[in-house]
Amino acid sequence: MKKIIIVISLIMILFSSCSVFQNNNSNVLDDGYNYVTIIVNIPDYTPDDSSIYIAGNFNSWNPGDKRFKLKNENGKYKITLKAEPGFTIEYKITRGNWETVEKGKDGEEIPNRIYTFDSKKNTIEITVYNWRDFVEKGDGNVKHTITGNVKIINDFYLKELDKKRRIWIYLPPDYETSNKRYPVLYMHDGQNVFDAATSFVGEWEVDETLEKLFKEGKTSGVIVVAIDNGGSDRLNEYSPWKWDNTNIQIAKGQGGEGDKYVDSIVKSVKPYIDKNFRTIPEDNGIMGSSMGGLISLYAAIKYPEVFKKVGALSSAFWFADNKITDYVKERGYVGDLKIFLYIGGKEESSMDDANKYKNDTIEMAELLKNLGYKNVKLLIDENGIHNESFWAKHFAEIFLWLYNN
Repeated sequence: MKKIIIVISLIMILFSSCSVFQNNNSNVLDDGYNYVTIIVNIPDYTPDDSSIYIAGNFNSWNPGDKRFKLKNENGKYKITLKAEPGFTIEYKITRGNWETVEKGKDGEEIPNRIYTFDSKKNTIEITVYNWRDFVEKGDGNVKHTITGNVKIINDFYLKELDKKRRIWIYLPPDYETSNKRYPVLYMHDGQNVFDAATSFVGEWEVDETLEKLFKEGKTSGVIVVAIDNGGSDRLNEYSPWKWDNTNIQIAKGQGGEGDKYVDSIVKSVKPYIDKNFRTIPEDNGIMGSSMGGLISLYAAIKYPEVFKKVGALSSAFWFADNKITDYVKERGYVGDLKIFLYIGGKEESSMDDANKYKNDTIEMAELLKNLGYKNVKLLIDENGIHNESFWAKHFAEIFLWLYNN
């Protein structure tokens, strides 16, 4: 492998104000912060016109954030990360979207990279062995992990968004041999639901879990419809409200298309699924994580006649200054919804409150109960972090509570 060196050298502050600014001076200022320079080796097959980005918990995992596009200086790309001592970041390297995120030596998924700012000035070197899009074209050794009967529509038209999107449709093991009708579970971030080859930090293993539960007689079957996220449009589509807090740069200016996205599920996707598959049209659930958790709860509160069950995992209720909380209060009790809220005890936020994910979820559970919702369950995994491995770990428990009780 040809060694191409990229030096990351954009300066950012990863704490409450989240200011981001350029600084080409490599001298560390005596300002109380720690600095790190990251040197990245990339595959020699990387297209010459590629733009390289860093995405992580400091920018809401936006893979094509222009603020974090690596700067080319004399053939090298430079960025320096600046943060308060002890701050920990999780990150990955991309070429602008999650379809081009880095992969391992054999094309496998790799864990988030982690760095803690523990010295005044530091330099580390990492290697990107593969890119996802090249692996999926057969230029790597990663294998697809789809289990069971999963159908894929690559260019489904979402009229309300005026966009095309891939959707995945999981059918129960006895779908082809019975005349049964099934409830439907709609899920977001479809890339991460069934297939490790398309996931960005691992899949939810929804197909494997449902196949196992069916064989064990714990479920009579469910149809799962997973809709791909829009990459750089993910934050826009997963919140009805824009992020307009001028004091916080994380996702500033994003959001605002959540109503169109939810409407597209209800008015474009659901009618197609009900027409072409044996569904129980009035028995629908919706589930997602992080921003997907936020938009799932919003969808059910907006359309309680459609979505009777909600799984909101590790929800980013903080987005847009907790406007989801105001919305839930304004709507009040809208019907007999079953709502499962999950949060991990180690899901740190880059907001002022490091425990904001956890605290907001606990407060949301209390609010829903106070509004009259009787079927609200809160699960806290004190060891849980913000990624697919923990959502996969708890999917069976959440699914069974929503669909079997």
